[in-house]
Amino acid sequence: MPDTEDEDSAAETFWPEGYKQVIREDFLQLLATHLQDGRKLRHIYQQQYSEKFTDLNQFARRIADMIAIGAENGADDAFDDIISAFLTESPLPEVPGYTRYFWPQILPEKVKKRFQQVIVDEYRQDNIYRYAHEVGYQDSYRNFDEFLNRVAWLVVTGATNGADDMLGAIYRSFLAPHSPLPPARRHPRRLKLWAGHSQGD
Repeated sequence: MPDTEDEDSAAETFWPEGYKQVIREDFLQLLATHLQDGRKLRHIYQQQYSEKFTDLNQFARRIADMIAIGAENGADDAFDDIISAFLTESPLPEVPGYTRYFWPQILPEKVKKRFQQVIVDEYRQDNIYRYAHEVGYQDSYRNFDEFLNRVAWLVVTGATNGADDMLGAIYRSFLAPHSPLPPARRHPRRLKLWAGHSQGD
């Protein structure tokens, strides 16, 4: 039989990220479609970026990729804040949503609900989250599912904020003639740094 010990160990080292497929598929497709139909983006492409991108579709796809990366990073940041709350035995963080630049309608409720449900399904099996609920949040949430749904809502809000932040950086680059697009890099995969607590230590 093949040795899967290293693969199993690696799977236990990182937090699950299946929810990012919702961003990389559903959300990204919506963004690309919306951007390719935009007259303003066509004008910006023709004025500033036609020499860097072969056509409008390639330019729109790059912008969509960047916004999706912003959403992924925003979700990561929200998860980091949640873990920090676990470690300090604090209430779950407040993550106010904002849309200073973003189009609120570009992320339909059905996509948000799928995003949230994937997070709930993934983390329902996680011992660390179950332990955190048992020792720190039972008085605040009626049951584990309610707790997980709150976590998922915070992460979806963080993703929306991250997309908005990236779009803001892109808009600012548009305002400066011949300015390159801002950098857009995914965060490294999130390591499980609290693994000892999953055993009830």
